[in-house]
Amino acid sequence: MAKWALIYNPVAGGFNTAKLESIQAALRNLGIEAVLLPTRQPGHATEIARAVEGVERVAVFGGDGTLNEAAGGLLGRGMPLVFLPGGSGNSMARELGLPKDPAAAARALAGPHTLSFRPGKVDGRHFLLMAGFGFDGLAIHLISKNMKNRLGPLGYILTGFRCLVHRHPSMWVETPEGKRRGLWVVAARGQHYAGILKIHPTAGLTRPGLGLTAVNGWMLLPFGIGRLLFRLPVRGPGLVLEEHPSFRITSQTPVHVHLDGDYFKAATSFEVGIAEQELLLSVPGKI
Repeated sequence: MAKWALIYNPVAGGFNTAKLESIQAALRNLGIEAVLLPTRQPGHATEIARAVEGVERVAVFGGDGTLNEAAGGLLGRGMPLVFLPGGSGNSMARELGLPKDPAAAARALAGPHTLSFRPGKVDGRHFLLMAGFGFDGLAIHLISKNMKNRLGPLGYILTGFRCLVHRHPSMWVETPEGKRRGLWVVAARGQHYAGILKIHPTAGLTRPGLGLTAVNGWMLLPFGIGRLLFRLPVRGPGLVLEEHPSFRITSQTPVHVHLDGDYFKAATSFEVGIAEQELLLSVPGKI
């Protein structure tokens, strides 16, 4: 019988015991034994994934944050990482076209298809889909765990709109083509953001560069409502949508940053690029 390590976050927004048991049953029906490995504190999934041996794949039942942590322990190892959505946003599930039900996702990902890609990085710390600077970093800093678990992506959106009334530090984004200004900057390795939204029209896991979204001044509200919520083709001088392999972000005062929906830090300077090591990700088919 094949064997998978199954890392799960018992405090993730979508976790419950019945879902975990349904995943185990689905894998058993496919001839796969799941070795259960619960996380106990932030960062634990990285330790588990780094130490795991004797399995064909490492599956994560949790949210994008737990997936990010597990990826940190598998970078460069060549062992496939499997995402079984069980969090608040589950942006990676939407990026890969996975079913919402984690047992159905397990069945879809049990095939041979894998995708090798290099995650993004901020100051040496990796991210799989997105790094948000300023506006949404503050939202992640402020959102309560209770709101994340109860409302899922809607909780992020509501907290984000609350952050619109805050005074946000202006940032400079230095790219090979010059400087860009923004009150909100997102580095995107994929299109999906906060589960239900699309942050960049061309970003992708295997693209040679990162999707750069920089929103400035008056454009913040029309971009947030028009482009993100209703997917209208909002354009203007206060909006930058580009792709670059790396760029530098600076600000006179500290800005908050999140990576894949988990708070990272506040600082005045960031180096953003693509990681040197590759990650192998199980996918439902060739994407």
